[in-house]
Order: sequence, then structure tokens, then C-alpha cells
Amino acid sequence: MRVITTLMSFLLVSLLAFPMMAFAAVPKIQLYLNGKQLAAEVAPQIVKDNTIVPVRIIAESTGAKVQWDGKNRKVTVDKSGTNIQLFIDKQDALVNNKSFKLEAAPMIIDGNTMLPLRFVSEQLGVKVTWDELTRSVFLFQADEDVKEVVSSPVEGGETKPDSGAVAAPGDSSKQPVVNGKLSNEPGDKPAAKPGDKASEGDASKDKPSDKDKNSGASTGKETAASSDKTGSSGSQETGQAKPGEKAKEPVTTVRSITLQGDQFVVKTSGAESQPNVTRMSNPNQIVIDIPYSQLDPSLKLNEKGEGTIKGNENNVSQVRYLLFSKESSIVRIIIDLFKKVDFKLSSAKTPNQLTWTLSQAKDKYKVVIDPGHGGKDTGAVSVTKRHEKDFVLSLSKKVNKLLEKESKIEPVMTREDDTFVELADRVSFANEMKADLFVAIHANSAGKESVAGTETYYYTEQSLPFAKIMHEQLLKSTQFPDRKVKQNNFYVVKNTTMPSLLLEIGFLTNRSEEAAMFQEEFQDQVAASIVAAIKQQLNID
Repeated sequence: MRVITTLMSFLLVSLLAFPMMAFAAVPKIQLYLNGKQLAAEVAPQIVKDNTIVPVRIIAESTGAKVQWDGKNRKVTVDKSGTNIQLFIDKQDALVNNKSFKLEAAPMIIDGNTMLPLRFVSEQLGVKVTWDELTRSVFLFQADEDVKEVVSSPVEGGETKPDSGAVAAPGDSSKQPVVNGKLSNEPGDKPAAKPGDKASEGDASKDKPSDKDKNSGASTGKETAASSDKTGSSGSQETGQAKPGEKAKEPVTTVRSITLQGDQFVVKTSGAESQPNVTRMSNPNQIVIDIPYSQLDPSLKLNEKGEGTIKGNENNVSQVRYLLFSKESSIVRIIIDLFKKVDFKLSSAKTPNQLTWTLSQAKDKYKVVIDPGHGGKDTGAVSVTKRHEKDFVLSLSKKVNKLLEKESKIEPVMTREDDTFVELADRVSFANEMKADLFVAIHANSAGKESVAGTETYYYTEQSLPFAKIMHEQLLKSTQFPDRKVKQNNFYVVKNTTMPSLLLEIGFLTNRSEEAAMFQEEFQDQVAASIVAAIKQQLNID
């Protein structure tokens, strides 16, 4: 009898231990926003084949305003006219007062509000891709959320449309959700809604001495659309098409993929494509997703539905390609690397062709920091009569000082004191030294004090990925409204040959933003975010 009891105890312990060991072996779900990994306070969970994530991830990936109603245990998500109401531990949801039934209810885990990613993303337009192999969720903000057309210039300067304003404070009974947790602190701000319009006529005025007088134009494209819903088969479902709707038909055909020496070339037909490029480490890979596309039948696939191309002796072991998601028509290209490399999109534009250059990662990268204005050119004048030239010089020095601590970066400033430098001289300085990146730092102004927010400008397509990275970092540090990534042919970003940006940190004509911008702590935070974006763009750990 004792033997039987002992045996039964052993079996019971084994049965209890086995699922625990099996569960521990399952890797955690990883989250990526526009190619950058996100750190969540609580790991994402799979509930009824749906991914639920901390509310902070929802706010960051959509740019939405999130509020908490403790009395009704309700989370409200607002963005661009879409109002979503979700209730803790309930599968009922409202979207603009229309009822929906959720597959997975919101819940609270370790004090963090967890929301169903697929459902909220579908409503707000963030594209989601689930990778079963790596158990990763890739979030992509649609380009219409981060780029917009820049208006034509006016006499004596140029204008930028007012595309964002400070969100109105919520009901006093509601509390903003900050960093995924509830907050009663008056200083905590909910995320501003991208696309909120200020009063008609609110336009920020650029300084003609520091900006090119020709307007630029946005070239917005939609990014990949897929869901985070996971099944046992690991299949992907579209997160854009709603039930009963047909997924968007592919509009781009990938005709050829070639590796020619250090040139990686993808030729297409049909609509112009705008790929999403993600750099991975451990193992070193470059992942290129081309949304709304299909593979030409001439590109042969094996029985697993994957094609391969031989690598080279320098840095590529092989290239793989596949139709990653049939429902959302994403062609994925994976470049398997021997080691970390620089991967740069060619600035020369050839119709229906994407060309990247692979080169050995440098020991040292040259980064030009360009404080706008200076000397006789004061730039914008703040509400308290302080000058833009002084703010941008102070901030630029902080950026330069942080970059000097990076062993792989050689920072250079176009001016280090209150000196006037011609725009052409700033450009030639960067071009002649063959800089790897160029960052012009500015502050904004407008005719109305209510206009507020952070903007990031680029011109060439090779600069767009850098612009997205930089803008994301800036918004975290400034906590100002999101006035988006914009394309404009300002002189310094149009005429420099490397990836180049012009940053408008905030509005000196807005009393609240001006007060923050001249504080040491604020400048330290913004400087750190600029450096973080530079390191991410250069793929420096």
C-alpha cells in the first residue's frame, strides 16, 4: 500500500510539474512598433487566441488619448473621431456607440490595464502582423498617421498647417492613463490625438532665413495590415478587413530580388511600394516587408512556400523570400547576415525599383548637429521675448556632449556659439565631410498662442525611416502634441546627401511649451531622446 501511495504521489507531482516546465519553455511575446522593440510593464498575453497588451502600448502605437473611469471600470480610447469604450472583465465594447462583442475581455494584471490589441488596432488603423515563428507582434502605424501634405508657401515665408493641438482636459471624474497605469497627478498628460484640429487659421510660421521657400509634398503610402490573432496553426489573419469584408487586393508585384555585390535590388511592377525595414540581432537579420504585394510566378518557391537566393562572401549568408501573409498580402524578404552591416536605401530614385547598399559597419560614424539660426538671425521670438537661436544652441550642445560619450560616433556642430552661418555653408560642411547623419534643431512659432506640438521634417525618401524613429523618440521626451512627420524641401534637408532631418521641438509662441523648453531638465530629456534615435538609426547598441 505504501508503495502504491508513493507511486501515486510521484505521478501527481510529475503531472503538475510537466505543464509548468512546458509553459516555461514557451518564449515571451515580443512587441515591435515600426521596427523598434517595445518594453511592456506586463508581458503580452494570449487569451482565447487573442493578444492582450498593456494600455500604454495601445496609446504609443496609435497616438490615441486614453482615459480611465474608475467608477464604471471603463477604458475610453479616442482618436480622430473614433471613440472606443471597453469594460474590464466584460466582452461588450462600444465603438462610436455601436455595440461589439469581444473575443477576449480587457483585464487588469499587476495593476496594468490590458486591452485586446487586434480589436483596438482594427478600429484605429494600426496594422498588426503576428509572426508565429518568433512569437512576435509587429505594429505599423499607417503612413497617413505620420505624414501629411505641407502647404504652399506664402509671401515672405512659408506656412505649415496646424495639424495638432493640446487635447482638451477630460471630465473631472476621469483619470488619464499614464505609462499604462492610472494617475491622479495634475502634471500627467494623456496622449494627444494626432489629427486634432485647432481653430481655423492657426498656422505656424517658419522663419524664411532658415527654411527653403519652396514647398514639399507628402508621398503617403499605407503600411501592412494584419492581425495579432494567433491560432494553433500559426496562420495570419488580416487586421484591417472587418468580418464579411474582402481583404485589400495586392497592388504591387515583386518581380525580381537580386544581390549584386554590395547592392540589394528589388524590382516591382504596379503601384509604387514603400517597404518597412526592421533590423534584428541575435541572429543578425534584415527583414523587409512590402505591404499589399504579391510574388511574381517567376520567383520560385520550395514546398514550404519559401524561396532562397545565394549570399555573398562578405556579409550575407542567404536571402529568403515568401508571401508572409496571404490575407493582407505582405511579401517578406529576410536577409541573413554573417555580421552586423550598414543597410542604406539609395537616394537615386528609379521607378519600380528599390536599391539598398550593404556595407561593413563603420568603426566611427560622423553626425552633424546643426543649431538653427545664430548671430544676426535670432529665429523665432518667444512669448517672453527669448530667442530661438539661444534655445537651439543650448539643446544642441547637450546632444553633442552626449554623442561624444559614444565610442562609435564622431559628432560635429555647425556652430558652437552665437555665430551666423549661411544655409549653404551648413550643407557644404556636412557634404564635404561625408557625414552619415545630419540633424538640424529648431523651435517653432505661430500666430496664435494655442498652437502647440512637435514636428519632424525630412525631404528625401532615404531620410524617412530616420524621421519616424526620431519623431517617436521626441514625442516621448517632449510630451507635446504630435504634429507628425512631414515632408518639405527645406534647404538643409533637401541639399544634404545623407539622411537628414529638421526638428521643430515645440512652439516658443505657446506659453506652456516655451516655459518647458528653457528648463535644463527638459533639454536633458530631449537631448537624450535625439541621441537614442541617432543610435537606433545607426544600429548602435
